[in-house]
Amino acid sequence: MTKRVLICANPDLNYIDGSSIWSQTIALATAATGEAEVDFLAKSAPQRQELFGPLTKAENLTVLDGTAPEHWRGKRHSRLTLPMMAELAVHLDKKHPYDVIIVRGQAIATQLLDAPDVLAKCWMYLTDIPQVTDEYTPQARQTMKRLAQGCQRVLCQTQGFKELWNALVPGCDQRKFALYTPVIPDLPDNLLPLMQRPKRAVYAGKFTGDWKTLEKATVWPDVHDQVPDSELVMIGDKIHNEPQNPDYKKRMRKALETTRGLNWLGAQPRESVQQQLQQAWVGLSWRDESMNHTVEYSTKMLEYGGAGCAAIVNRNPLHEQLLGPDYPLFANSADEFKNQLMKAFEEPKIAQQAADTLRQLAERHTFTTRVGEIRQWLDEAPEATRSSDKTKVLVAGHDLKFFTLLQKKLEATGQFEFLIDQWQGHNKHDEAKSRLLLAQADVIFCEWCLGNLKWYSHNKKPGQRLIARFHAQEARVPYMGEAIWDNIDLISFVSEHTRRQALDTFKGFPFDKTTVIPNYLDETKFTPKKKTGDARFTLGMVGVAPKSKRLDRALDLLEALLEEDGRYCLRVKGKHPLDYDWLLKREDELKYYRNIFERINSSPSLRYKVIFDPPGDDVNNWFTMVGYVLSPSDHESFHMAIGEGILTGTTPIIWAWDGAGEIWGAKYVKKSVQEAKQAIISSKLTNNVSKKLTFAISPQDVLQSWQRLFRES
Repeated sequence: MTKRVLICANPDLNYIDGSSIWSQTIALATAATGEAEVDFLAKSAPQRQELFGPLTKAENLTVLDGTAPEHWRGKRHSRLTLPMMAELAVHLDKKHPYDVIIVRGQAIATQLLDAPDVLAKCWMYLTDIPQVTDEYTPQARQTMKRLAQGCQRVLCQTQGFKELWNALVPGCDQRKFALYTPVIPDLPDNLLPLMQRPKRAVYAGKFTGDWKTLEKATVWPDVHDQVPDSELVMIGDKIHNEPQNPDYKKRMRKALETTRGLNWLGAQPRESVQQQLQQAWVGLSWRDESMNHTVEYSTKMLEYGGAGCAAIVNRNPLHEQLLGPDYPLFANSADEFKNQLMKAFEEPKIAQQAADTLRQLAERHTFTTRVGEIRQWLDEAPEATRSSDKTKVLVAGHDLKFFTLLQKKLEATGQFEFLIDQWQGHNKHDEAKSRLLLAQADVIFCEWCLGNLKWYSHNKKPGQRLIARFHAQEARVPYMGEAIWDNIDLISFVSEHTRRQALDTFKGFPFDKTTVIPNYLDETKFTPKKKTGDARFTLGMVGVAPKSKRLDRALDLLEALLEEDGRYCLRVKGKHPLDYDWLLKREDELKYYRNIFERINSSPSLRYKVIFDPPGDDVNNWFTMVGYVLSPSDHESFHMAIGEGILTGTTPIIWAWDGAGEIWGAKYVKKSVQEAKQAIISSKLTNNVSKKLTFAISPQDVLQSWQRLFRES
């Protein structure tokens, strides 16, 4: 079956350099397999025909102008940003799903982490990443792990890139990795030997400091004087701005226009570039010393070899691996470059030896070879899920805040369509609306096992599956006991101890109709960041109502710590307890918090050490001020704040409520204020960038568990 493929890459084909040629080539090669219909997403409106021309002429290939108004609510953009490229790729995929999306560029790939269904189709090719593992922060490593695990295939330009990925993501499925080395046109059979060519040096590509293009032009007059019949041809028109060298662009252009013996051809179609290379004696690929540890190599070096000419390149580990340590035209300085250029012209046997070595390397990177490899990868790629294949899930409940994020992630897989039946209370709903939605559903999901579960268990249709999630309060109300248990396919619990309590309350409910799936923790939102201020002396609580959250225990701990060091404080994040209408109506709750505030305000040690921070969607940043996140509750079903704190690198201090050790690990559970105090005092927190602590709850596992539940027939 023909696969639908989208090319979404950061290079702009209105500018000619190695990366834009890469984008053009992979589009042409994929279309040439005969097994794909390819859409190429253009970053700016196609204007230059040097690279866009072959794409528009190719069969099975369509160029999409990403800036077109129909993509942006009637507004045309001059050029897309990389986040816009990712956004448009997601939009196009949802409109007409692709089987494969080929992505080049870290910024685009990272944006797709929020669209896991799109990422799961991606073949990623990333060269704009640090090439040394020591340069990755814990957060950056986590990002690379999520990219590798979430995508369909990782294309590595060299073995060095593959080794880098394996170091960053140990244990990743090796079948995901494939070498995608640079590609050059098929090699002609009738190339002229060097002795029959003019004494011509050639450079094709962008003009930038690291590529030493100004230095190449500056050295040329000396070479030209000693080899009078020589010529330097430079091809390309992309001259970079150099922030450290403000007049670089002006000097480079002047050198191109005025240097003796230098012929600047400007931008040329790839076919014309090949013709120039096939008439050249030596290609110039000398670069700055800072690039000697790269694991990325130049397409242009291969093109020089494929055209039968020699090339001057840096001596570095990669080039020695590819060409051998005895390759005769290595250069690592301006003097070496000049001397090697003279040698190439004056010693034809050495130049021919270099040309032969390069040609042997180039033969392994031809267009036809690559077409065959891509054809195999396309055969292995699964077909995309079409809209008709989506499972319709009816979500019913009065409070859906715990499911909203999970729903978003499940929607992003492309496997589900969600219908929402918003109830007005535990047992209050619009019955007509519920029946209308019920008629459309494949699966019914009741968030909370309350009146919603009771009603749907009495009204579900044959063939529909009924799944519910039990939190904790359901054990104190009768609704689950009044449901038709035979019509319930599965109850999910957020923790093992909650399941124990529920089955003890509702005796006789089948154990094999239950499962435990922890709450989904958003590791894209909660990430390690550098701690600020006196975070190592700061305790934190997220939410302190109702009274079972036991703010009084947190105050006991704070007082004990202040006896040792006056820098300790407690920050409380969230809605103020006295701002809850329901709390003000409960005398016992109201009395508890009045006593709490009187205790704080009347205590010289506590009065200025308890800070109430307002609610808001800034908890990740708030955690940068907090060294220890507390859970002093009498009971919890899960306690999301602990997981969010762990994801940010904040150390949990948990009282021994039932199930705490099972969920978060016994090492974080403390049996008394003194034990909690000792754990904090003896810890060695710093304000460095936090490292995400490890725990057994994998967000990816949670997501996959719900996918399986909703997709089961």
